[in-house]
Amino acid sequence: MAAAARPGTGAEELALLEKLLGLPKGNKYGVQGERKVPVLQTNNGPGLTGLMTIAAHLVKQAKKDQLLGSTAEEKAVVQQWLEYRVTRVDGGSSKEDVRIILKDLNIHLEDKVYLAGNIFTLADILMYYGLHHVMGSGRRAQERYTSEGRLSTEQGKIK
Repeated sequence: MAAAARPGTGAEELALLEKLLGLPKGNKYGVQGERKVPVLQTNNGPGLTGLMTIAAHLVKQAKKDQLLGSTAEEKAVVQQWLEYRVTRVDGGSSKEDVRIILKDLNIHLEDKVYLAGNIFTLADILMYYGLHHVMGSGRRAQERYTSEGRLSTEQGKIK
């Protein structure tokens, strides 16, 4: 099994995001294919496929569009980090991949509060969900990866 990605976690992440956003339960999530791509079965038409697509849909449903960025530049940066999450974090398969990803994030976050600068976004949430299992829960892991550790404190502050 991959070190950076656990098959099938996309559906669980979406259920967590749904709860975090304050949406009522009831969405039916599944997965498709070998890579376990998340799928949302909708009542109003065809299902939605893919972590980023479904997550953005949930954010809009919750009327928390600020999590997608406010300006064109912020929206582009959020999209960039969502793509990084799906291509690099979910695609990582070795301890070396994980080390490189965490190093990239720490370098990027050296002079920023969040991935998109000074605003907490969907990119921060999904990056946290994607890396949480790799980070470990011990104090040593939290100290080593301080930039990512601060993301967990923001989850309770979404309004």
